[in-house]
Amino acid sequence: MAKTGDGDNLGTAEGAVLGRASHTLHAENPVLRDTWAIELLGEASRAVARDPESDAKVLAASGIDFRLILAVGIGSLRYAEDEVERAVERGVDQYVILGAGFDTFALRRNDLADRIRVFEVDFPDVQSLKRDRIDAAEATPAQRPTFVPVDFETMKISDALPAAGFDPTRPSIWSWMNTIPYVTVEATEATLSDVRTLMAPGSRLCLNYQGKVPLTEAQAEYLGKIGLTTSEGGEPWVSSWLPESFEEVVAERGFRLIEHATEDDLNARYYAGRSDGMHAGVPSRLVTIEASD
Repeated sequence: MAKTGDGDNLGTAEGAVLGRASHTLHAENPVLRDTWAIELLGEASRAVARDPESDAKVLAASGIDFRLILAVGIGSLRYAEDEVERAVERGVDQYVILGAGFDTFALRRNDLADRIRVFEVDFPDVQSLKRDRIDAAEATPAQRPTFVPVDFETMKISDALPAAGFDPTRPSIWSWMNTIPYVTVEATEATLSDVRTLMAPGSRLCLNYQGKVPLTEAQAEYLGKIGLTTSEGGEPWVSSWLPESFEEVVAERGFRLIEHATEDDLNARYYAGRSDGMHAGVPSRLVTIEASD
């Protein structure tokens, strides 16, 4: 994978945090106020994020309004963080972020730093670059996450996470956002099975995935362009799911479905009444599941 980029193209890790930085800096009412995003960017990306006209320039150059999919990514992270906040109020003090990339929850949530320990699971090269960016940042992190290097296709989280200090006998909250389309069906199923072995009863996991659902002509054309862009960058989408099939998969692995939301739910919850046109413009499925007794 090319999550860190190859020098000519942004990887998905940096591309995503660039979008969050720009949204935080320029949106009238940011859905996710990611004040640490700008700190994790390279010099060139930082200049783009600070340009209030960057979205318009990208649209003019590419013909693609990336805000339609960026809104899914940002809204999904907000969705997960809302669930984390509820978990903390219940006394949960372990948060695992799968495919964390340049997630900044641990770095910026000063209000929760002494109440929950954050474990970030991702590819070693992504984590190495992120460590370097944190070390070079001017801001002081609320906490440094516990980095757990794992290749989802070849390694077991259940081997790596307890060795890093995670306690599977106590309740935990997990998120797996904006990553599953890049993971094969087989690896996704194996990861869910593996994760379930680490989740004490009552623990929850929030995730999103690309659904196999009817598309409008405009949506099909748009997703085709985005898919080509990710493939050319070395990170093709390799999985999508029928919603009913995904529900069967999680049930078979001992999870109880709490919520199975759509992009319409995402828009109603986070993007209603906005004047900037920011909204989730492509089909997306958001799921909260709980480890059964």
